[in-house]
Amino acid sequence: MAINLETVKNVIPNKNLFKKIAAVTFSILVFVVSFMVINNANQAAKDTVSVLRVKTEDGIPARSVITEDDIEEYNLIRKEFSEDMVRVENKEKIINKFTKYYLRNSSVLFKDQLLDEKPLKNEWLYELDTEHEVVTIPYNYLEAGGDILTPGDRVRIRVSYEVEGGGGVSGNPNVMTYATSNKTMRTEVLFDSIVVKDMLNANSHSIYEVYKEVMKLPENQKQEVMKSEDFLENIKPKSLVLEGTRDQINNYAKYKSLEGKSFLITILQRQEGNIVLDQLPTLEKEVESWIEKEQK
Repeated sequence: MAINLETVKNVIPNKNLFKKIAAVTFSILVFVVSFMVINNANQAAKDTVSVLRVKTEDGIPARSVITEDDIEEYNLIRKEFSEDMVRVENKEKIINKFTKYYLRNSSVLFKDQLLDEKPLKNEWLYELDTEHEVVTIPYNYLEAGGDILTPGDRVRIRVSYEVEGGGGVSGNPNVMTYATSNKTMRTEVLFDSIVVKDMLNANSHSIYEVYKEVMKLPENQKQEVMKSEDFLENIKPKSLVLEGTRDQINNYAKYKSLEGKSFLITILQRQEGNIVLDQLPTLEKEVESWIEKEQK
């Protein structure tokens, strides 16, 4: 039988064959890429840096001496390593140093978390200007900003006191005189602007130091303490610790012994970075963590 050449030329190749070839090619490509990714990952996992991390289950409290039992070696993938971490070869250099704040269990040690010397209590006193002095004055917590006012804030303080006679009108715009049925009162600016360096509770203890002591505790103990009535009572201020010039303190001394005096304290514009308690973990974040745990 004769073959029709025109019919042979018009034969279309099997489409399924093309699909099979494409599928095999794609599978090979996926295999090659996967192999390269896994191989690179294995290589990266082998490329590690030995650093130090916290070994103790309860972590290391703030302002504590670091001992050899507190830390352990940990291999970190190089891409996760940063130069401010403490390498294993520097272990002897950090033994007997002090922690700045509480360090969690299994957290990697960083150089800026450590101090050569134990942090001082009320360290700001050591940085006090030689021409400045510190004075403590009582104040009404509810009338002076409540829990808004914190160490580092600047305040303006006015003093009101009784004067004999009519008092007259003063030419000083910072002095106001007014009369009631039985007495004449004068109000003037005692401190136009003065820094609150700390606050004292009812036991005359530094509130800033109370916060710092609590922050030294392990996380579970810290949260328990910060929810307690004792803690809330201990951070309620009864007095202000103010830093001022000699003239400012002398001016305060003139009114300290007056009978019937009262102080009006107002808060001035806050400057970012000057608030002492901003340097510590905030109570707000602690409360948020309690809420999240209760909701789970």
